[in-house]
Amino acid sequence: RGFGQFADKRDTCKLTLRNIVHTSAMKHHNNLLLLFLLLLTSLSLNAAAMRGHEDDAQGKAPTSINLVFIGNSITAGATLSDPSRQAPPALCRDMVEKATGVHTNVYNGGHSGITTFGFMPGRRDFVKVVDAALRFQKANGGVVYFSIMLGTNDSACTTTEGAPVSPETYGRNMRTIIDSLIHAVPSCRILLNYPIWYSPNTHNGARYLQEGLDRLRSYYPVIDTIVDEYTQVYGGSSKAWRGFKNRKKLFTAEKGRSGTFYLHPNAQGAHRLAEIWTERLLDIIAEDGHQ
Repeated sequence: RGFGQFADKRDTCKLTLRNIVHTSAMKHHNNLLLLFLLLLTSLSLNAAAMRGHEDDAQGKAPTSINLVFIGNSITAGATLSDPSRQAPPALCRDMVEKATGVHTNVYNGGHSGITTFGFMPGRRDFVKVVDAALRFQKANGGVVYFSIMLGTNDSACTTTEGAPVSPETYGRNMRTIIDSLIHAVPSCRILLNYPIWYSPNTHNGARYLQEGLDRLRSYYPVIDTIVDEYTQVYGGSSKAWRGFKNRKKLFTAEKGRSGTFYLHPNAQGAHRLAEIWTERLLDIIAEDGHQ
């Protein structure tokens, strides 16, 4: 009977040992399964992250292009029979949309007689162009491209606001405008166009003449310097000057106090100016994924 009791205890120990081994094996199996599942999850997340990085690297083009123009009567389309269709900004919209195949919005902020002082932050014209840019961006999320051509009225000898505007003041005003645009629309791009030639006898309500024309030309190196100072600012085309200089067929002939002068592009000239602007705009837009 004593030996039998010992045998029973031995059998019980064997059973307990088997249970321990079985339990240990199950735990090991569960740990391996958990480790496997964690590994699969990690691989899945890494793959998703890689796809995300690839998408970022390739870039996803926005559904719209937004053009906002800042300028004077030339931008506004003065002397044209239908500025809403013939002014350079309207033509740029058509050209950009045709070239990219992307829906393009446009706001023409041209204002007759305005100088750089008129687009200072807080002034009505500045507020209007920023409101237009933010409205476009909110509606479609696309990049805003500001296109600026100012300087013609700054160069006048008399009458226009601030005239005559020295190159130093012109540069200071332009930097203030650019800084304020970037602050208001941080993701924007800015095309800083060169102002175009006008005849040296230009004299309407304001007096320009040769003195004004020389001053206008002095703004060119200022523009070059500003472009070099900003990563978001791009220089316009030099074709703006040589493409219009003495080419009276591109201008509306206007009677002035010093004879017939040539200041505002006619329909043909507005189309040529739009081509010059669009060429540079497309270069910039291409960097954002539109070819």
